[in-house]
Order: sequence, then C-alpha cells, then structure tokens
Amino acid sequence: MVDGALLSAFLDVVFERLASPELVNFIRGKKPDKLLQKMKSQLLVVKVVLADAEKRQITDSNVKEWLDLLKDVVYEVDDLLDEVSTKAATQKEVSNSFSGLFNRKKIVSISKLEGIVERLDGILKQKESLDLKEIPVESNHPWKAEPTSLEDGYGMYGRDADKEAIMKLVLEDNSDAEKVSVIPIVGMGGVGKTTLARSVFNDGKLSQIFDLKAWVCVSDIFDIVKVTKAMIEEVTKMPCNLNNLNSLQLELTEKMINKKFLIVLDDVWIEDCDCWSSLTKPFLSGMWGSKILVTTRNENVAAVIPFHTVKVYHLNQLSNEDCWLVFANHAFPLSEGSENRGTLG
Repeated sequence: MVDGALLSAFLDVVFERLASPELVNFIRGKKPDKLLQKMKSQLLVVKVVLADAEKRQITDSNVKEWLDLLKDVVYEVDDLLDEVSTKAATQKEVSNSFSGLFNRKKIVSISKLEGIVERLDGILKQKESLDLKEIPVESNHPWKAEPTSLEDGYGMYGRDADKEAIMKLVLEDNSDAEKVSVIPIVGMGGVGKTTLARSVFNDGKLSQIFDLKAWVCVSDIFDIVKVTKAMIEEVTKMPCNLNNLNSLQLELTEKMINKKFLIVLDDVWIEDCDCWSSLTKPFLSGMWGSKILVTTRNENVAAVIPFHTVKVYHLNQLSNEDCWLVFANHAFPLSEGSENRGTLG
C-alpha cells in the first residue's frame, strides 16, 4: 500500500533536488526550463490530493492504481535527477574535447524529462475523473522562513571589501546606460549573498539616494503575482488585496513613476526571458539611476535579465579564520550589545 504521507515527504525531497545548482546548470535553456517549471507545477498539484487518495485507495481500486502510477513517475523523476547529478559531476572532470558527447547526454536527459511531463499530464487528467480532493499533507521537513531585510544582530565577518564594492556599484552614476541597472551577486548556497545584500540594503547612505526601496524573496518556485504583490506592499507599507496580475502591475507602475528605486530580489532562479520581461515591466516607469540588486546561485540568471548589468559580482567563500569567528560567535555569543559578532548569512 502506498503511503500518501511518505510519498508527500519524498516529493519534498524531489522539490529540493529540482532547485539544485547541478540540475539548473546541466539542463539549461528555454525549452528545458519550461519543462522543469511545468513538472514542478504538476507535482505540486498531485501532492495536495495525496491525503485523500491514501484514504480512498482502500475501497477504490482505481485510486489505488492511480497512486501506483504516480509513485512510479515520482521514482522516475528521482532517477533522472540522480542521472543528471552523475553526468554533471563527470562533466567537470573531463576535457572540452568531450563536449559533443555531453551535449548528446543532455539531449537524452531532456527527452526523458519530456516523457515524464507527458505521463504527469495523463495522471492529472485521471485525478480529475477520480474527483480527488485537495487535503494538504503536513511536511516532515521543518518550515523554512524566507530571508528578510531585517538585521539579525550578528553583523558580518570578512565581507567589508565585498560590501564596499557593492555599495560603489549601487551608488555609481549610470546615466549613460539604461534607465535601470542590475547588480547580480552570484555565489554558492550559504556563502553569504543574502547577508551581504541585507547589509547594503540597510546602509543609511542609500536613504538619501533612492526614493523607494523594496526587499523581495523570489525563491525557486517563481510566482509573478506573489512577487509583484510583495513589491507593492514593500513600497506602500500597506497590505495589497489585488490578485490580478494586470491590476498589480498597473498599481506598481503608478507607485514607481518618476521615482528612483532600489529593489533587492533575493534567491532568484529565473532563467526564462519572458518571465523576467513580464516581472520587470513596472520598473520602466522609474527614474534613471534605479538599481536592481539580485542574489542567485546561478550565473545564467544574470544573462537573461532585460536590463543593463553593471557587473556580475562573484562572492567567494570566507577564509577559514573568518568562518571560525562566525561559528564561535554563534556558539558562544557575547554579552548583549557586543559588536564582536558575525554571520555567514
């Protein structure tokens, strides 16, 4: 018997793997990106009916068969992710003379991805005919809060030079370039991109330069309505009850007209040009010199942003000494108000 709760937990692991840099960097391009986004959406839809399916499979053989089919496809997704991870790791170890071989392997992976999406389409159609109800299953994974612009009180270690460089990019005059400029901070997970962006965002010098500031966590599952609404609420400091994208963009455009703004888009994974173009339309109403600060693990994100990129800033790992200081101050915090603290972010 398929356990819906266990399958739901397994899907959580799959979602985490789908957001991994190895997968993003190995299967790249407009077509595979759309396939991945579609597969994520399909899996999210089936996940919320697992609890109902688990109850009904005991008395309804059709539901039992549906769960078995879903289980097979989910395992196939996991196998594909294993395959991609292996190929990505191997690709780093071979010379460029084998690039043609790995291009063919990528095509094989994309072909398998197309097959999975097609099978999930069939499973979703069967879901409708079985009239399965949406009863979300609680995840066994701890809830993870989205990073915010608020400081955590620990400050930073080993990032003074990085902050100075980013501040220079944010404050410099780009009047000879496009109206809006982008500064992507690129680095591996946990290296401190968010902490660095937060420190820049909260620097008092910027309040004298920018009319509007907004901090939005985008995350790996991109929801343009959610992100646009969050930007409106950041700018107006009031709740937004609009849910129509057109209305939201008109509202945001109105708030940005003739305003110089700084927008921080944290944890971005969007590689689709159309998604970026749609998201950033309201930005065109702002003043020259407006800036977008982006944090991402994937350098390909910077290539598709429809604005002038000032510079892709690669954030390296901290030194061993600074890492130890961060650990020590978290493990053995000093008295309240002490400035000798730090964080990786």
